Amino acid sequence: MYTRAWSFKETNLVVKSGTEQAINAAVSAALEARRCIERFIVRHPEFRYSLEPLRLNAEGYPRIIGLMLRAALLADVGPFAAVAGAISQVATEAAISVGAKNVLVENGGDISIIGNQEFRVGIYAGKAKISGKIGFLVQGKELPIGICTSSGTVGHSVSFGDADAVVVIAREASIADAAATSVANAVEGTDVEASIKRGLDRADATPKIRGCLVMKEDYIGTSGKLPKLIQVSSEGELSTTSRKYRAYDTDLLSILEPQCVVRDRWQS
Repeated sequence: MYTRAWSFKETNLVVKSGTEQAINAAVSAALEARRCIERFIVRHPEFRYSLEPLRLNAEGYPRIIGLMLRAALLADVGPFAAVAGAISQVATEAAISVGAKNVLVENGGDISIIGNQEFRVGIYAGKAKISGKIGFLVQGKELPIGICTSSGTVGHSVSFGDADAVVVIAREASIADAAATSVANAVEGTDVEASIKRGLDRADATPKIRGCLVMKEDYIGTSGKLPKLIQVSSEGELSTTSRKYRAYDTDLLSILEPQCVVRDRWQS
């Protein structure tokens, strides 16, 4: 696969696909999406700053705006909670439109994948005990997929919670991104297990998402159906086929101490 990194203002893409043409299409779509968002904000400043869904007709606006409005409504957050995932989504769609068979677009950690092959995606969660030690093995049958992360302790995104990482899985990256923000907002308080369960409750109540993983300090919890979890080492890139890994179904006890796993929501 070809890989290209591209940055413009707050947008930081990594695009992987089988052809340069597909990568060019993805980058062009991301740039146009940004410009469209900027033009829309001039006419609707509340689109940028609202922390609640806006009651605008998503059907009457460009696709990137419609995706963000719809995702915000589903997750009960502001439209900009979906911005990174929505840009990833339109970029992957653009690559597919010019003939790409497989494409991955990461935008600041928010990922959209379309195709039919397997991909490996790592999970970074700041100082959490298993940050960088686990990831997802995404099968071709699970695509298309959006994998998006929100954190109250890492990065500059707005979060009212204190999770080290909330990862949400959905068919569409725009929805996964907005939902990750919503769930992360619910993970707060000094009782770590209780805060994780609040986040999982929020995930269960959010439509259109497949699953959710929450990391906070030395604890982890999941809800719904996730791609296979894998243990990863520190060498090389997760996306390479030569990566050595050990697959797990839903049991991470060989990585974590038993008391560190919020087990009541695990599903195979």
